[in-house]
Formats: sequence, structure tokens, C-alpha cells
Amino acid sequence: NYSLTEDFDTVVNLYKKGWTFTNFSVPQGTGTWKQGVYAPGKFGPDGFAAFSYNASGNEYIYADFNVGSGLSVCNTWIFTPALMMKNGDKFSFYTRSIGGTYPDRMQVRLNTDDNTDNVGTQTALSVGKFTKLFVDINATLQPSASGGYPTTWTKYEFTISGLPNIAVPLPRRIGFRYFVTDGGPSGANSNAIGIDL
Repeated sequence: NYSLTEDFDTVVNLYKKGWTFTNFSVPQGTGTWKQGVYAPGKFGPDGFAAFSYNASGNEYIYADFNVGSGLSVCNTWIFTPALMMKNGDKFSFYTRSIGGTYPDRMQVRLNTDDNTDNVGTQTALSVGKFTKLFVDINATLQPSASGGYPTTWTKYEFTISGLPNIAVPLPRRIGFRYFVTDGGPSGANSNAIGIDL
């Protein structure tokens, strides 16, 4: 079984480790995946600490509605480095939303074809080579208070499948996709989510 631990200590370190980012929101905003900032008492992403037991409160990554502009389809990705994996490997992560009345959604997808971060052309619905869907949190865009995206750090786990059935692990990437229709600053959906591994 494969295990990945990421402290998310700084965004700069993520680039050095091979993580990559793509924002295909339409229309695209000025926001991107950001470093968590824990400041007790503040609203928004600043209002919650990282899940990690041995980390500072800042050590998570988050995205919010500003990845879109105006009324937008939020479609922004963060990709793991190329990981050696095979069918049957386990992968887990923690995520949460800041809640409120603006529903959030996130998908976790795998590129089963190669080790690139190719999600196709810059369109609102493009997934490119990340065709294997493992997790779709709050696909129907329900408010958190109605059972939508969790507002406390919640663990999700899935088993790798869809790779060629061979015993030798292959280098592949997992993509976390913040994907919210009717989102952005002028939309009825999208607030902010955090991810911690």
C-alpha cells in the first residue's frame, strides 16, 4: 500500500516537491490555492487550524471562491507529484469547508494514462487525462448545514484502481479539483475548502 504525507508547510516547498497547480475556472479570477493561515476568531479560511497532529495551524492548503471572477464555474486543481502506485493501493486525505450558505464541492481524480498534470484545454468542465473519479464531495451542492461539505476535518479514503493490471507500480498523479458551478464572487455557490494529508 502507498502512503503520502504532506505537511503543506509552505506553498514554495510544494513546487520543489513536484506539486503543480492549474486554474481553469471560467471566467478565471485572481485566486489560487493558498497557504492556510490560522488566526483564531477570524471568519473564512483563517478561522480554522490544520488537521495535522504535529503541525502548526497554518499547515494546510486551501482554495476559495476567488478562483473565479463574477459568476463563474470554479475549476481549479492541485496535483500531487508523480507517485509510484498500483491497483489496490490506499490513499487518504482530510478536508473541510468553512461552511455557511455557499455550498462547496471537491473531486479527487487520477490520471491513469501517464504522469502529467494534463487536464485538457482551459474550459470550465475539462478533466483531460484525469478521467478516473474516486471522490466527489457534495456533488449536489447542498449547504453544509443540510449535509453538504463537512465543516470539520473529515477523512476520506479510496483504493487505487483503473491502472494496467501489472505488478510493477507506475508513476501517476492524483488531482484535487475544487469544482463548483454557479460559483465565484457573484455566484450562489462556493466559499472555501482546506486539504490536509
